[in-house]
Amino acid sequence: RSLVGLCYFAFLLLCCVSVHSMNTKPLSAVSIEGIMAHLDAFQAIANANGGNRAAQNPGYNASVDYVVSVLEAKTNYTVTVQPFNFEITEENATPKFSQISPSPVDYARYLEFNTLSYTGSGDFQASATDGGDGCSASSFVGFPSGNIAIVARGDCDFSTKTDNAVAAGAMGVLIYNYEGQGAFSGTLGSTKSVPVFGISYDLGRSFIDTTETPVLSMFCDMSVVTVYTSNVIADTTIGNDGSVIVVGSHLDSVPEGPGINDNGSGSATNLELATELYRNNATVLNKVRFAWWGAEELGLLGSSYYVAQAIESGEINNIAMNLNFDMLASPNYFRGVYDGEGAAAGIRTGCVNIENLLTTFFDFDNKPWNLTEFTGRSDYGPFIENNIPAGGLFTGAEVIKPDNFRADYGGMANTAFDPCYHAHCDDIYNIDQEVLISNAKAAYYAVTTTSATPLLDRWLTTAQQSPKDRVRAPHHALPTSNVFTKQ
Repeated sequence: RSLVGLCYFAFLLLCCVSVHSMNTKPLSAVSIEGIMAHLDAFQAIANANGGNRAAQNPGYNASVDYVVSVLEAKTNYTVTVQPFNFEITEENATPKFSQISPSPVDYARYLEFNTLSYTGSGDFQASATDGGDGCSASSFVGFPSGNIAIVARGDCDFSTKTDNAVAAGAMGVLIYNYEGQGAFSGTLGSTKSVPVFGISYDLGRSFIDTTETPVLSMFCDMSVVTVYTSNVIADTTIGNDGSVIVVGSHLDSVPEGPGINDNGSGSATNLELATELYRNNATVLNKVRFAWWGAEELGLLGSSYYVAQAIESGEINNIAMNLNFDMLASPNYFRGVYDGEGAAAGIRTGCVNIENLLTTFFDFDNKPWNLTEFTGRSDYGPFIENNIPAGGLFTGAEVIKPDNFRADYGGMANTAFDPCYHAHCDDIYNIDQEVLISNAKAAYYAVTTTSATPLLDRWLTTAQQSPKDRVRAPHHALPTSNVFTKQ
């Protein structure tokens, strides 16, 4: 009888936790003042270090030092700086891009073209040929070897496009942006053998749609160098070591700017979550591991290294779930929650439960939200690839805001969610504080709820009841591409 009673009590406790998780409006300790103070610090670091906080540059190391100093001053967490290294290509000379014929034109870097990280070297003139979306070998049927491939952005990653073009004999690759958008940068994820530039939609289409095949010149002189960098890891000193919640955000920017929205907003929020969890003496039954990842902008390198080390040591078996916060304050935002239904079958229930935890907070806070694609293109990727359920928040990057999102979020149509994505203007003025504090409160709710949940592994594998009658935002079907995720 006592065993039956104990089991019944445990069942009631689990149910109460579930009800609390989904049906109460929490009081959040996080403040916009605290988050903005961290963002001001990141901006000052960028200002003092060449205008950026990229993983390969001194501004990143200064950002690491700042995060560590705050954690050591305001918490009793076990703080670890986890070193790792990677190879990247660096410029030996300024890249150049021009049209030779039918009319000579020299294109301006940053304004009309940009290099992608890991671009290869080359110095040549060649005819330009349309390579479609570049996502499969069929895009290059009949492609003349020795030409420059022009491919559209979207539907697959930049590396896949480049590899397919090179396999078809391309000497260089031009990737043109989405309609209405200008030159851009991004990461190829690994070193390439040919120059790869990001150009505007209009310029790319002009090369394709002309009646006379253009001859273009590409010049890029690169060297491969080894970069030594690090992640920052901070563990609560209490909580079950066998049930760890990893709360992550990437700390690096792109070289083009200070990265205050991408991803100072996520990193500053994560720092506020960490310090407030400690300051408020929150219940921590499951260990919380706060993480600031390095080199996300170069291909999720920091989080991938962490997960690889966890697999090697066996620590992966102790990780219950991952929360990821990347770009939480886009100025022309939508309130995006990762769509857990997009996860693999083995972790789908856990991912959906995390999704529902976040959306329920927004429902009770009377805030509209939309699901956003869950394709592994931020630092949760290495976790879901290794069967760790994950979830998180995102407010949009370079994609044009659809008209039907304005009814719920306001803002400007025909403008990117973040017009300063991966640009020099992603600074302290590129932050929407209203959506930032809304997301921070939802994140705090998710952290405090899951850290206080007994039998977290059972919660992650048991479908939860979640009322949706208060959802204000219509759930517009998102495009079947990666345009609502980072690339």
